[in-house]
Amino acid sequence: MHPDVPVTGNTDAFVAVKQAYDVLNNAQTRATYDRSARRAALEAIEPGEMPPLRQTPMPAAPTRNPRPADSPVAVWVVLGSVLVVGVFEVIRHLMMLPPLPERPGIRANAPIVAPTTPEAQRLAAYGPTPLRLAGTPNFYVVPAAGTTMVWRFEEARKAFVPTGQLPPFSSVQALRLLRENGLVEIRINDTTTAFIEAARLTPGDAPAAHRAYCAYNTGPAPGNGEILRQTGSGKGRLELDNRTTQPAVVKLRDASGSTVVATYLAPSAHVGIEGLPEGRYRPDFAIGELWSRACQSFAAGMRAQRLSGYFTLNALTPLTIPPDLPGETLPADISDQVFERD
Repeated sequence: MHPDVPVTGNTDAFVAVKQAYDVLNNAQTRATYDRSARRAALEAIEPGEMPPLRQTPMPAAPTRNPRPADSPVAVWVVLGSVLVVGVFEVIRHLMMLPPLPERPGIRANAPIVAPTTPEAQRLAAYGPTPLRLAGTPNFYVVPAAGTTMVWRFEEARKAFVPTGQLPPFSSVQALRLLRENGLVEIRINDTTTAFIEAARLTPGDAPAAHRAYCAYNTGPAPGNGEILRQTGSGKGRLELDNRTTQPAVVKLRDASGSTVVATYLAPSAHVGIEGLPEGRYRPDFAIGELWSRACQSFAAGMRAQRLSGYFTLNALTPLTIPPDLPGETLPADISDQVFERD
């Protein structure tokens, strides 16, 4: 009866059969159909013409799972009794347990670990510090997968053997290229040379290598007012205003040149720092882009300056970038390396 079958295809008959199948294939719809069919048959019979009844099996009514509310009261009484007895036994057992013996003199067996230094934290976060080998650097090691090996040539074996490795961004003086094996001869010291894969090197002097290291290890961008470094605490307070359109970092140094506090200021932002130790400080500040947590300096477009003389926190508040202290000379430029020192 399928419409696609030649000769016997019949669309109306196919639809009727499909509808009948959908009804009879389900127990509930089939039972509903049977009841409506019997009701219609009874209503069509005239009085006095009813045929004898036959025992027709009726479909079982849909069942449902028993609910707790249907349970007899006796069941609930038994369950409650079991619960009470169980709680009583647990309490009795806990009360009968002997007290734990005291164990005086127990000492910790874990080794005492000294607090990590800022240099150790930096090493763990950013890897070994780049090296600067002898000579005038004209190349530096780029970061890559795997270790950057240093090779030496053994004349007796007529072969290159590994002799060490270099951290990324180490600066070297390249002497010549061995085209046949892709190695570059570099200067190790005044009398010794070695070899490194040419693919691991890129042109650049020592400052270029340092800038690349700082840009590669920027870390998470600081938030406005984030304290980048602080040693000591007290009741002092300092207000700072960044009047430039670039981010800035301000460092307060004590008489020894050590950084007491360093904080980050977003462009055109205001910051208030509390809990500073009272004293006299010399401010260093820098503006630039892309602050590097590894180098504690800006990796791009950095300009660092320093105020001459030492000031109390009250005399510095508010400290503006660029500074606007009455009676003071203009700040002097300092190198990136001087600003980076902790």
